[in-house]
Amino acid sequence: MIKRAILVLIGCIATALAIAGAILPGLPTTPFVLVALWAFARSSEVLLRQLHRVPLLSHALLEAHRFEERRAIRLPIKVLAVSVAWASVAVTLLSAGMTAPVLLSGVALAAVAASAFMWWIPTDRA
Repeated sequence: MIKRAILVLIGCIATALAIAGAILPGLPTTPFVLVALWAFARSSEVLLRQLHRVPLLSHALLEAHRFEERRAIRLPIKVLAVSVAWASVAVTLLSAGMTAPVLLSGVALAAVAASAFMWWIPTDRA
């Protein structure tokens, strides 16, 4: 019961972040949709069906299902993800500078991880 509640909470937070990502530039959508799909698939069929009914997430859901089927990511999605990751590093550097080295290091580490992940996942040629 506690595991289910935690998964529902994770799914709801990921869904909220995915919706924010669909609206806000610089915040990705698809990774949060993947997390929400994963969490709801293990905790709530009702919430999983509701997630598929959110029109704002239709493109991200399409990409998530494509990834699920082919285990590959389209090149434009990869380029966008890596670009946003490194743009976040640049924005953090420009706005906080070296006054927040822990923040800058965290954002840079996330950009490195995102870049490595995108390199590691096969590119969908279709």
